[in-house]
Amino acid sequence: MDVVAFLPRSLLAHLRLVLGANHSLTPVFSWGELHATVKHLVTDVVVADPGASGILEVEPLEEIHRQFPTLPVILYTTLAPAGIKAIIRLAKSGVDQVVLSRFDDEPRRFLMLIESIPGIALGDRFLTELKEPLAALPVPVARAIQQLVRSPSRFKNAQDLANEAGVNLRTLYRNLETAGILSPRSLVVSARLLRAYAYLCDPGRSMKDVAAKAGYASPWQLTQQLREMVGLNAEQARNGGRGDVIVAQLAQHVRRRRRE
Repeated sequence: MDVVAFLPRSLLAHLRLVLGANHSLTPVFSWGELHATVKHLVTDVVVADPGASGILEVEPLEEIHRQFPTLPVILYTTLAPAGIKAIIRLAKSGVDQVVLSRFDDEPRRFLMLIESIPGIALGDRFLTELKEPLAALPVPVARAIQQLVRSPSRFKNAQDLANEAGVNLRTLYRNLETAGILSPRSLVVSARLLRAYAYLCDPGRSMKDVAAKAGYASPWQLTQQLREMVGLNAEQARNGGRGDVIVAQLAQHVRRRRRE
């Protein structure tokens, strides 16, 4: 999971401890840098303190939520009267996940919260569609596919998926074929396309930004794959409201067996 944080030094140090080595942490040092980072870099979760700049500010987080509504934001702050007012205001705008320092930031509990937030809800629905074939796979392979869907930027090709599963490429193909999954490539392509579609639903992202963040060489490549896999152009994808249809189409593609 890729976490971006704008926090005072003490809270940032604790968050680093919470995340450990299994998740990446990108600290930023201003609201402007936070906005630029979530726009241009892969970001699964934002963790921020409204008072991180030294002045209590809610407008930057409200703006991020307006422009990137699919991006989860966790408020991590200290208990203070002014801070409570900021929390209430942000909750009304849709930023309602809160962790209070020294009260509910015990490392294990904090990590469970971060990991339970669906960075991309479409990914979870996609995994649900693939519940039966995933259950037929060896556990390490199924877990690798879950990691792929939740963090597609970490996987460039089938070999990356095999490495995550701890098997060689030939074994991976054999495991997937037995479970009724078309190929490792179909999984990598579907996971990447799901993430791209979710990004396209955010009004603050350009097509160029989306393509780069989702791992495409160019916006043209993303557009071609949208048309090929789900029959949509970029404008249709941006209109949103097709998430369930796209999940079902991609799951059907992944489950399709090779023809003899």
